[in-house]
Amino acid sequence: MRQATTWLGSNLAIGERAIPLKRGMVGWILVVLNTLMALTSANFFLRMLKTDVVGWMMMNTCAPSIALFVIGFLLGSPAVMVAAAAIMFRYGTLGLFVFSWSGGNLIAQAGHILMTLAVVHVVADVVRHRRWKALGLGLLLGMAILIPLTIVQTMWINANPELVEKLFSSNLMPPSQ
Repeated sequence: MRQATTWLGSNLAIGERAIPLKRGMVGWILVVLNTLMALTSANFFLRMLKTDVVGWMMMNTCAPSIALFVIGFLLGSPAVMVAAAAIMFRYGTLGLFVFSWSGGNLIAQAGHILMTLAVVHVVADVVRHRRWKALGLGLLLGMAILIPLTIVQTMWINANPELVEKLFSSNLMPPSQ
């Protein structure tokens, strides 16, 4: 058990030792901009709409994937960044085709574009440095997070269809004072 824990820790924390993750300017810009979008969504859902944390995370699953991306970047872990990229692809890139391009959804779409740029950044790093081991580990970790998250989110959506309809119609409004 100790060996397995050590192996997982070393592979997820620092990835493949031969080529450490370079935290360049593009990566830092993507981390900052994506973090700002996650904070904007937190403000909108938690303060303006007065949802609870669970409601915010179920209606904006982009935020946890951004958090994972930031953690992977700060740890210098290509595997964690690949896991985040898999989830960001699901919620960010595919969100470009699900949400409307009008009203309040324009802010969400700007976030989806930033998430897509982060996915491209991670994929380019994996291909450029041939991080195939990190790719495999990251995809496994991403799926281990994404599958249960999708199940929980689906259950929440089925229990709150009116909120989800408002979200997709760009009709979410703060409650009257």
